[in-house]
Amino acid sequence: MPLALIADDDADIRDLLSLAVGRTGAQTVLVEDGREAVRRLQDITPDVILLDVQMPGLSGIEVCWWIRRQRHLVHVPVILVSSRTSPFEIDAGLLAGANHYVTKPFSPAHIMAVVAQLLTERAALALPAPVVIPDLPMQRDC
Repeated sequence: MPLALIADDDADIRDLLSLAVGRTGAQTVLVEDGREAVRRLQDITPDVILLDVQMPGLSGIEVCWWIRRQRHLVHVPVILVSSRTSPFEIDAGLLAGANHYVTKPFSPAHIMAVVAQLLTERAALALPAPVVIPDLPMQRDC
């Protein structure tokens, strides 16, 4: 079962995101701010991460920058969620390494679609199993 980490300082938004993500079949881990997200991400490797941009402590953009520098998290899709809708702020989020930027207000169906797409892409891009080539006898022409 996929795992999603959701970080938002608003309990109602956290619950709404959790409900929408849960409908994709993923389990959710909920945290209240950016610092708690970083602490949890040192122990877990989720399949997708949703971050509010405006959180106390560390913003979602700062957490996203941190994620992209962690070897075990570098390939985990990140969705930024924000009421900030200016092109500058969206570009800042994408330049930080976010895979998607969702603006508030959002519909649960939109969150479900984005998460489902990223989880599907992640599964398709999973590293293939190593190919084992048996030792073959070598023939030499003398």
